[in-house]
Amino acid sequence: MSFLTVGHENSEAVRIYYEDHGSGAPVVLVHGYLLDGHSWEKQEAALLDAGYRVITYDRRGFGNSSRPSVGYDYDTLSADLNVLLTELDLHDVTLVGFSAGTGEVTRYLAAYGSGRVRAAALLAPLPPFLLRTGDNPDGIDRSVFEEFMAEISADRPAAAKTFLDKFYNIDLLGGSHVSDQAWQNSFHVAIRASARATLGCAAAWLDQERPPRRHRRRAERDHLDPRRPGQPGPPRFHRRWGALAPARAPAVPCAFPRPSRLPRPRAPSAVMLRIPGHRLAPQDGKRTNTGKEPAK
Repeated sequence: MSFLTVGHENSEAVRIYYEDHGSGAPVVLVHGYLLDGHSWEKQEAALLDAGYRVITYDRRGFGNSSRPSVGYDYDTLSADLNVLLTELDLHDVTLVGFSAGTGEVTRYLAAYGSGRVRAAALLAPLPPFLLRTGDNPDGIDRSVFEEFMAEISADRPAAAKTFLDKFYNIDLLGGSHVSDQAWQNSFHVAIRASARATLGCAAAWLDQERPPRRHRRRAERDHLDPRRPGQPGPPRFHRRWGALAPARAPAVPCAFPRPSRLPRPRAPSAVMLRIPGHRLAPQDGKRTNTGKEPAK
């Protein structure tokens, strides 16, 4: 089993478990809430067959990774991702995040830049801002998050069951699209996570800042960067949020049902963040140049 040390809590090292398979252009898969790296098994198989190098890992507090009592904010989670990319010396990476895992991807790009990244795909992404406000009427009321976190604190296994039932739309898809065995597997993964991670990652969804309203509206209209008014082109990122434009297609297939029965803001099911000078890696792993940088 492969581990990387990403920090320390008192005398104990905080280590994340990862798997690194295949060769060719690297793809790093970041799992969602209450999941682990093995949740990507179908996508990993397809990517390996297509000739990619595939790296999966377990978030701290989940799967085989360490279970510290702290570090479940997106700044720390993205720092863990940075250690992974740095220690494995990965370049021209395609970052793929699912659901809550999209937070690591966007926060990583905001904090560490795109020097190692060719492209990023956000599958069932978190919107840049989740809460319902006067100018964000499609957001989620804060009481929904507070109630969910209270349920976790009171009875974590029951809260995990309720979450997974809604996540998989089990009343509609159970037995036809989601087998009992698949649901049970997800449940065992969910309750195996640490209690602190389960609660802390849910609280992290509220760790967001809004850009100035006048800049945000223009960005939504013109797909511009609200922090740099008038600047077109590929998205650049504020430290805690990004101006995201939907792509025509996701980078890789996603087999997970979207939790459409949960109240959430309107958002694309997949978003492609295009990095200047890059296109998606071809299956033979060779770099594709767009003319914006010197050919290698």
